[in-house]
Amino acid sequence: MGAEGVDLYEDSVEAAPDVYLLDTSTLLWSIMCPGRLSEAALAIWQDPKKLIAVSVVSYWEVAIKANKRIFQIDDVVTWWARRVLPFSDLETLPIREEHVSELIRLPEIHKDPFDRMLIAQARVEDMWLVTCDALIRSYPAVRVVW
Repeated sequence: MGAEGVDLYEDSVEAAPDVYLLDTSTLLWSIMCPGRLSEAALAIWQDPKKLIAVSVVSYWEVAIKANKRIFQIDDVVTWWARRVLPFSDLETLPIREEHVSELIRLPEIHKDPFDRMLIAQARVEDMWLVTCDALIRSYPAVRVVW
């Protein structure tokens, strides 16, 4: 066959797999109380083919709330390393400049700074955000599953 009959780009780029970023509540429920998850969230959590991501934002939120005794976690560092990281398929998502720039552009629908940063991260990284938070569903260009 001549070169004119060959599509050099066909099948050369596979679609990137969907990645599911857990918001802090979903992360905590997944670990401590899976019965609180929706069917869709539980299916994502239990499917080894789904890529689960967690953000340093959730680590930060858990640490603050544990220090205030809102969450009963004595040693957040050990808890995160033993209870969270083994279930994340990717490295913990850091906060990058692009995330802050996206945060600045977000409409003021949600007041929680942790949720707003997770929204910004999900938008920039093109991840699904797994959350039951109805306000987050109000944001444009964020894919939400619950």
